[in-house]
Amino acid sequence: MPTVVVRKTSPGHIESVIEEMLGALSYAPARDRVLLKPNIVVAASPEDGDITHPQVVEALVRYFRKRKVEVVVAEGTGIFSTREEFETLLRATGYDGIRDRLGVEVINLEQVEREKVPWRYGTLRLPKMLRDYEYVNVPTMKTHLQTGVTLAVKNQKGLIPMETKKIFHKRDLHACIFELARVIQPSLTVMDGLFCIEGTGPTGPPVGTVKRMDLLVAGRDMMAVDNVCAEIMGFSVDEIRHLRAVDGIRVLGERIRDVRSPFKRPKPFFGRDHFVVHMDEKACTMCTVSFYKALSKILYTPRLRRELEGRKDLSEIHVILGPGTPSGDLGPTVVCVGDCATRTSRKTGFPLIRGCNPDYREIVNFFFPGTYPEGGGNINSAKIDADNLLERSAGPGGGKGRKQ
Repeated sequence: MPTVVVRKTSPGHIESVIEEMLGALSYAPARDRVLLKPNIVVAASPEDGDITHPQVVEALVRYFRKRKVEVVVAEGTGIFSTREEFETLLRATGYDGIRDRLGVEVINLEQVEREKVPWRYGTLRLPKMLRDYEYVNVPTMKTHLQTGVTLAVKNQKGLIPMETKKIFHKRDLHACIFELARVIQPSLTVMDGLFCIEGTGPTGPPVGTVKRMDLLVAGRDMMAVDNVCAEIMGFSVDEIRHLRAVDGIRVLGERIRDVRSPFKRPKPFFGRDHFVVHMDEKACTMCTVSFYKALSKILYTPRLRRELEGRKDLSEIHVILGPGTPSGDLGPTVVCVGDCATRTSRKTGFPLIRGCNPDYREIVNFFFPGTYPEGGGNINSAKIDADNLLERSAGPGGGKGRKQ
C-alpha cells in the first residue's frame, strides 16, 4: 500500500515540514549521493508558478546534508542549453543562490554524458549519472494544455535530450511519458504545491494563472503522488492519459477533501490580448517556448505594445503551433509557426515561420518587421508575405478572437 503525505506550509516553514513528511514516510537515503531533479525550464520568478520553488530544493539539500549525503541539483531544459543560457536561467529563478550559498553543484543535463537504455520504443539516452546517484523527483503542480496536468511523471521529460522530447510529441506524447516512468523511477518524489499554475499552463503570466496552494506532497511511489495531486487539482486520474490509477493509497497529513481546490481547466487554445494560439499535443516544447518568449517581448515592450494596439490589421491574430489544422473561422490574420506546421501552411496558404524551433526574434519580426535586423531569415513568403497579409487583414475593427 503506497503512502503519500500531504501538508500545508508556506515559504519560511518548508524545511521543518519536509523533515516531518519524510519521517512519516520512513524515508532514508539508501546511497551517499543524491540527485535532485526540479522543474526549472522557464527563466521566471518562483512566485510565477512556473518552476519548482528554490526554497523546496534548498530544504531538501539541507535535509540530505544533515545525513552526510552529497547532493547535486540537475535539470535538462532543452532551451537553456549553453553555459551562458543556463547561467541566465539560474539567476532568473534564484537557483544561483542555492549554488553560491550552499556550494551545491547545479548541473545542466544537456551537457552530461549519456548512455543507451532499452525501452518499449527502442533505446533512450539517459544521463549516465543516474546509475551513481539516488534520484529524487522535485516537480511543481501545474496544468498543461497538452497533457491536462504536469506533475512528477511528466517532470521526468527533463531527463531526456531535446531530440528525444521532439520524438515524444511526434509519436504519442502520453504513451511515451508513461513508458518513461516504467524505465526510471525516483526513490522519492516531493511535489511543490506552493505557487501553482491553473488554466492553460504550463507557463504563468501571460499565459496561465498563478494559483496559491501552499502545499507539499511527498511519497516514495511517483504515480501515487501524481494520483493524489490530480485529485487535489480536481482531475480524475482516468482523464490524464499519461497516468494510471493506483489503488489503496494511504494519505497522511491533510485530508484530500480539506485541501482540494479545483484548478481551471486548460483549453486547446489560449487567448492573450490580440493573440489566439492553437496547438495540439504534437507541438513540442521548443516551438511553444519560442512563441511565449516572442509574446512576452511584444506585450512588455512599450513601443511594440503601442503599435499592436494601434494597428487594426493586428486586432485578431491566430497562431498555429504543431501539425493540426484548427476548425472554424480563424479570422483574417493567421500564421503557422515551426516546421511541424508546414503541411497546414501549404494546405491553407497561411504564411509559415520556419524552424525547428524558430528563433523568437523571427516571430517578432513577422509582426513588427525590423525589430531585430539580424533576424527574419526563416519567414517563408512563398504563399503570402507579411506585408500582403497585413494589408489583407486591415479593416474596420477586425474580428473577435476566442479569448480565454
